[in-house]
Amino acid sequence: MTTDQWASEDKLAEALAEVTLKCDELQIDLLLIGAFAVRAYAERRRLTTDLDFVAPRSAQGSLAALFKSLGYGYSSHTRFGGVRAVKYIGEAKVQLDVAIDAILDQSTGKVYPIPVESFRQKVKVRVAPLEGGLGVEAYALPLADLIVSKLLPIWEQHTADTIALVLEGFLADTITDFKRKVRNAGLAEHINARLGDIVSLSERAIQELMGGYTGGRLTGREIRTLRSRLRDLRI
Repeated sequence: MTTDQWASEDKLAEALAEVTLKCDELQIDLLLIGAFAVRAYAERRRLTTDLDFVAPRSAQGSLAALFKSLGYGYSSHTRFGGVRAVKYIGEAKVQLDVAIDAILDQSTGKVYPIPVESFRQKVKVRVAPLEGGLGVEAYALPLADLIVSKLLPIWEQHTADTIALVLEGFLADTITDFKRKVRNAGLAEHINARLGDIVSLSERAIQELMGGYTGGRLTGREIRTLRSRLRDLRI
């Protein structure tokens, strides 16, 4: 059996629907935080090969039973700061990474502790497939928290996710919620620097970034709106 053949988008969507249904049954809070979560808020979508979640510490003891009941192997995953569940459908690998209580970014060493209120404010969303289809229902991290999580890393794909969220999923009341959570987490300096880095990208760099990850281009007006909103998010 190969170990490097990742599951298709369809298989990931099936896995997400199955996990969400089981979490409802067991009353476990397991919230999307990765590329699939971005799709719940934004039209521009990038390809992904796995599913990323965050769960509260109180749910950790239930995760083994959850994944075992669905046929996943389960192990701790210190690099990710949580646990990993894997199963094979034929030769295709379905991988779920779950952060516990906080999101840890290895590229910067920054940690975002998820506020207890954010688990209570979980959002039921419809996650759109990459192309066509109705998508599947799941629970996602609130928008403000998701933007914080996407600004932790310095990787290009997370910058593309941030741009999509700020440009398309942005709500006016997100600003207050975002700033409060960033301050409470002690991340203001880092987040301000990341916002500044994105604002300073040239139009060409933004187009290349979004084209590479989402296959789309931004209009001049969209780029101006993006920069304005990024400045508004500065703490």
